[in-house]
Amino acid sequence: MKISVVIPVYNVRNYLARCMESLAAQTYSDMEIILVDDGSDDGSGAVCDGYAKRQGVQVIHQENGGLGMARNRGLDAACGEYVLFLDPDDYYDPRLVQNLCGAAEHYDADLVIGGLTTVGRDGKKQSCAISYEQVFRSQERMKELLFHTVGSPPEERLDSKYGVSACGRLYRLEVIRRGRIRFLSERQMISEDLIFNIDFLQHAKSAVVTADAFYFYCTNAGSLSKRHREDRFEKDIALWMAVEERLAGYPEKECRLCLQRLLISRARYDIIQEADYYDLVNPSYPFKKKVSEIVHAPLLCEVLKDYPWWKLPRMQAIFAWFMKQQKVWSMLVLIRLRRRFFL
Repeated sequence: MKISVVIPVYNVRNYLARCMESLAAQTYSDMEIILVDDGSDDGSGAVCDGYAKRQGVQVIHQENGGLGMARNRGLDAACGEYVLFLDPDDYYDPRLVQNLCGAAEHYDADLVIGGLTTVGRDGKKQSCAISYEQVFRSQERMKELLFHTVGSPPEERLDSKYGVSACGRLYRLEVIRRGRIRFLSERQMISEDLIFNIDFLQHAKSAVVTADAFYFYCTNAGSLSKRHREDRFEKDIALWMAVEERLAGYPEKECRLCLQRLLISRARYDIIQEADYYDLVNPSYPFKKKVSEIVHAPLLCEVLKDYPWWKLPRMQAIFAWFMKQQKVWSMLVLIRLRRRFFL
């Protein structure tokens, strides 16, 4: 069973060797590797060309169009039964592809979701994987997977029970092409991975979630000043509305709860980004004004009014209550405490 590994490349020259050596060490060998150089200007393209000399490695160069467009270009070139998206600034356990393929073959699944291990800037690792393998075949079970990808039930620790990233998953290429599923540009929609996964799950018939965490997601790429964007919450509102539109045919209360948690979690993340930028980059940044705009947004106020925030894990519940009460400085204190003591 051939696997097409699609890797979008943009200004990651310092990470490419680690990424490619991780792939060379895989215990599964029936792979084609498609490197899509998305108009890099740091020499990444030349590094990719060096790897093109290896058997099974294809390099595509294109003008910069963004992550989603690079992945789409890789999809167009893919010839495998399944496609696996990887990011070049991450790395992978040698068993990653073998385990994903084993689950795909055993269950004849359209989608295989592997867990991931986050690697912090200090090198500390934390596994984000379920405790046991889960199989989804019936319409009801696939609907559950869809909902809990958008947002977890209130009691769950993770905001998305099964994650939103497209990386480290096997997608049946036939489903993608039959459904004409494409990545949106991140210039058009923030978190294009979530939209892609929703579109795929609405066409897929079966899925498996494995209990391993063989994808190492590194959080050290990019500075706070580069990651910060003042329009992030506006983009998250647009994302939420796009997700709501895609789920309009599901009237279940469970669907509504997942949508609500999605917005609450995005708002929390955005406020933390604003606090980090204010504290660590630009002390003159109008933090209070920016966060006040977020917590006074009519859509967020409506969601917080209806959502059972008290059922969230403790620190998330406290933060949600501060958002509901629009206590900007209290949120900043909580973020500072979390940053200092890793609450």
